[in-house]
Amino acid sequence: MQTITSEEHIGKLLESDQYPAAVKGYLRTEYESLQTALHHDEEQPYLMEAHGYIMAVFEFKDGNESLLASSNGLDLLNSTPEYVELVELPDGIRMYRACLMPDNECFLLIYALRGALRPELEQWFTEQSGCLAKEDF
Repeated sequence: MQTITSEEHIGKLLESDQYPAAVKGYLRTEYESLQTALHHDEEQPYLMEAHGYIMAVFEFKDGNESLLASSNGLDLLNSTPEYVELVELPDGIRMYRACLMPDNECFLLIYALRGALRPELEQWFTEQSGCLAKEDF
């Protein structure tokens, strides 16, 4: 999982050829929206963690294990998210956007492309988002 908490992190993601352009554009917009909403001190660099937010993007190469347990010990499959939604992007791309609050001081926003997850994780995202359909199982 790729963690995004700074301009450097989002820059690396945008330079990567691992994600479709529509995904990179969406994630850039998400980052900029949070920056606009949270950052009011132009003299200090913007760090999402300082405001209690972390963006985490599933990487296709890591086999999804990192979604099961993050650095703070979060067990995704046994967690109760604040919300999970399925976002429709251009070119028929669909991506899950989940918000978890692992403690009272942090919002963890997780992004994962639909259809790129291990079956149990795909089922969790699908159930949590309420997007169940026959083709899901």
